[in-house]
Amino acid sequence: MLLMAIFSYSPEDRNLVIERGMGSAKSAGVTIKGEWFDLSGHRVFRLFEADDDAHLAASIFSWSDLGVAEIIPVMETEKALKLLKKAGKKF
Repeated sequence: MLLMAIFSYSPEDRNLVIERGMGSAKSAGVTIKGEWFDLSGHRVFRLFEADDDAHLAASIFSWSDLGVAEIIPVMETEKALKLLKKAGKKF
């Protein structure tokens, strides 16, 4: 499953987030597809795939002491449009 995480943290934790992010090991069962740092605020956006909910929870838990992660399931637009068109025909 493809997911977008928006991780928000307090300004006073900036250095801890940078240190942990630079030294973080990859989580088993989670593949990072892309990551972006919000230059105007205290957020990090990460696009990733998780094998299952257990791997997802483990990867998020390791950051829960520094901030809050909002997890949003996402799909590539072309694939989503095909799915929505197909679903719309059923109703």
